[in-house]
Amino acid sequence: MRIRLTKSRDEIAAERKRRYLAAWPVDKQMEAHAEAADGRPAKRAQMLADLAAIKAALPYPPDSE
Repeated sequence: MRIRLTKSRDEIAAERKRRYLAAWPVDKQMEAHAEAADGRPAKRAQMLADLAAIKAALPYPPDSE
């Protein structure tokens, strides 16, 4: 018999949040959005790419039936 250990959806969500804030603290997120609103979208694009990479690295488990 094999046992497969997976994290719960809530645990993964918490880890994603921790990593998001470590990579892009709220003040840096606000700065990225403000610059994008001022016509300089490069920082926001980088932030969104970084957040997408974190999301891809921590997928939610498939729904169990």
